[in-house]
Amino acid sequence: MMNKRSTWIAGAPIVLLALAVCSIARAAGPAHALVKFAGTRAEQRNGVEQIHELRDALAALGFETDRCGIDIADGAIGVDVFDDADRERLRSAGLDIIHEDLESDSSFALRTAPQYYEPSEIAALLAQAAADHPAITHLFSVGTTHEGRTIWGLEISNNPGVPEDEPAIQFNGQHHSREVATCHVVMDVVEQLTNNYGTDPDITNWVNNYKTVCVPMVNPDGVQYVFDGHSSWRKNRMPYSCFGVDLNRNYPYLWGPGCGSSGTCTSDTYRGPSAASEDETQAMIALVDQYHFVMATSYHSYGQFIDYPYACATGAPATLMPEHAVIHEMMNGMADAIDSVDSTPRYDVNSPVPAGGVNGDDTSFYYAHKGVYAFIVEVGTSFEPSFSLVSGIVARNRAGWKYLYSRLGGARIDVHVTDECGGTPLEATVTLRDYLYDTGELDRVTFMPFGRWTFVTPPNDSYTVRATAPGYQTANVVVSVGTSPVALDIVLAATNPPPAIFGDTDCDGDVDHADFMRFEECFSGPARSPTGDCTKVDIDSNNCIAPRRLRSLPSRVQRIVGSGSNPQDTRATPFNSTA
Repeated sequence: MMNKRSTWIAGAPIVLLALAVCSIARAAGPAHALVKFAGTRAEQRNGVEQIHELRDALAALGFETDRCGIDIADGAIGVDVFDDADRERLRSAGLDIIHEDLESDSSFALRTAPQYYEPSEIAALLAQAAADHPAITHLFSVGTTHEGRTIWGLEISNNPGVPEDEPAIQFNGQHHSREVATCHVVMDVVEQLTNNYGTDPDITNWVNNYKTVCVPMVNPDGVQYVFDGHSSWRKNRMPYSCFGVDLNRNYPYLWGPGCGSSGTCTSDTYRGPSAASEDETQAMIALVDQYHFVMATSYHSYGQFIDYPYACATGAPATLMPEHAVIHEMMNGMADAIDSVDSTPRYDVNSPVPAGGVNGDDTSFYYAHKGVYAFIVEVGTSFEPSFSLVSGIVARNRAGWKYLYSRLGGARIDVHVTDECGGTPLEATVTLRDYLYDTGELDRVTFMPFGRWTFVTPPNDSYTVRATAPGYQTANVVVSVGTSPVALDIVLAATNPPPAIFGDTDCDGDVDHADFMRFEECFSGPARSPTGDCTKVDIDSNNCIAPRRLRSLPSRVQRIVGSGSNPQDTRATPFNSTA
């Protein structure tokens, strides 16, 4: 009779055989594989050039590629393989499989680490942040998904929930559900701004002067499916002929057949049946229409690079963004900030040629259609890195998003367009005449109620801003920009103004009670207000108005109501005095 030791030794071959069988079964199943050129061919290529050649080789073999899952440093691209026949096709073409993550529908499915956030946890964390910091936060629903989950957003501002005449910036994560580290980067923005407000001077300044909106999880339906055991799921869960749309191929700009999306429902990059067909996409579009962001960052994984927003650009001038210079500057500034944190290699900056073609993505749409200076940042080196690596990913990218706040406080032009007569803000088309907007960009239109638009510019230069509005004469104004923001007020004159009537502050052709109220406002408050310029009630043009606050129409004003006459305003006192 064998003892326990001899039993173990005798049984070892059986155990090893069983493990080998399991290993073979595992290798034969679906997997996400990291692939690169084999041998000396890989050594002869480097950087983005190698990635482009590898992408073309994979496409020729029938494999889909995406800029998520690109490792530029190693010259590798992630692709989905379904069986050993796929693996053999890759090897026969001179490609090496250097790593595999088993797909979730296999019997050996990888489980998503419990430290990563599920949709319910993100909701709870944001609710707690709002409860802990009610004076500077506003928790709201960005939209609702097909399965009924809320896409949560958190505004951080010293006047939360109130429209303000100041720049806004957005951070979002998890358009793609399997990219589980990205929501942790966005939650870091929430935690840093809320916990350090009032103690950190920079953060206090950012909260006081900008609106920040954080959407950590754009795709909660897909994320829940990941946590239900399908850890490689990428899309949302909308049912068509199959499940799911790649939300970052569903935005309207360049949507359709093109450089980086698929019309096949089963594809991981399926763009959907129509532009903005998905609830999540519609919600994010409505969000930018509500806040009119100046900057936005969309976090993805993986690859450790910052990609050019026009992701179908080839480098040819006709494919570049009109404001390429400032986009290029900001991408490199962000990469430099990330690089300063530790010894991890600097994030690659793929400008003006992206690592991989993409159309229908959020950052291209944000810039082309909404004028937002937007970036995709690919974090980490896998879709689900070991959770022990997340703190480093978060710390590095903290330096990156802090750079964006610093840059927002640098060279920019804050344009305000108003009506010459009443001083009221106007909805006007504004353009930097120094650039040619010829790659499908929509007009930049000042938003109400402030008549505002912000251009971020390279520093230390002069620019010409053109403003046009229906019924008004076009204005072209030259402005010099140094290294800090410049306020540019553009006043538009009506093309066919009504006859001038003294005391007619709103240019409606008569002097009425509304004009009297404006008169009262001017001698009881500041000289300039959103409702117009006090010079409009300075009837005798001596830069002064009467200081009396009367209980009824002042006699001098009463004389001109409806008459269009030209009396003097007596007992004149300088503007800005109070009664």
